[in-house]
Amino acid sequence: MWIPRMHSSLQQAYLEAMDIAVWSLRQPASPETGIAKNHVQLKLGPGKAGSLLICAADTDSAGRLANDISRTLGSSPVWAWPSDDTGTVDLPSAVEDKLFTTVAIFGEELAMQMFEGELPAHLNSAKLVLLPSMQDIQNMAEARRTLWATLCRSGMLEH
Repeated sequence: MWIPRMHSSLQQAYLEAMDIAVWSLRQPASPETGIAKNHVQLKLGPGKAGSLLICAADTDSAGRLANDISRTLGSSPVWAWPSDDTGTVDLPSAVEDKLFTTVAIFGEELAMQMFEGELPAHLNSAKLVLLPSMQDIQNMAEARRTLWATLCRSGMLEH
């Protein structure tokens, strides 16, 4: 037996006319792609594309702790920090231009400055990872354990 196909709007009207409640799918709120606030500009330091590590200040990226983190990652990541200087770039542009696959942000406060609300899982093609702040890593053993666990879980460590 042949049954004619109806357009969804026509089908919806028939069901409503017969007092049949219809469930419809809603588009889920997608935390998968984030919107970075445009006013946060980043100064990019040297390094190879792949991973972008964003810290609160340029001094954070130049210290012994930053060197230890870079060695732990097994590569030469690009470090960045918020700056009002010339030659800065916003985060979405940096991800697109430099083809970063992972962006790690040190500290919840810095992440909140960069994003509206909750940190999304991805920004364009890059996975976003929230790490403890550099100051917390320097001063607290629990933050160092959290850093290590997050690096392992995120797949940022080269094998």
